[in-house]
Amino acid sequence: MVNEGYAVAQTVAVALLAGWIAERTVDPGFKMRGIAPLAGVVGLYVGRALWSWGDWYGGPLIGGLPVVPGVAGAFAVCAILKLVRLAAAGPHW
Repeated sequence: MVNEGYAVAQTVAVALLAGWIAERTVDPGFKMRGIAPLAGVVGLYVGRALWSWGDWYGGPLIGGLPVVPGVAGAFAVCAILKLVRLAAAGPHW
C-alpha cells in the first residue's frame, strides 16, 4: 500500500511540475488559480493518449507514467487555453 501511495505522489509531483513549467512558458493568459495543476494533470493523460497513437517511446517512467508525453501534453493544454483566450478576446483591428 505504501508503494502505491509513493507512485501516486510521484505522479502528482511530475504533473504539477510539468504544468507549472508549461504555464510559465506558454502563459495562457488566464489569471486564476489552478491553471498549472490543471494543465499538468490533464496533460499527463492527454499526452499519454496521443503518444500511444504514434507508438513512440515515452522516455523514463515516474509513478508508472511516462514523463515526456506528460510534459508535451501539459504544453498542449496550455497552448489550447491560450488559443481559447485569444479567441475570446476577439479581433483587435
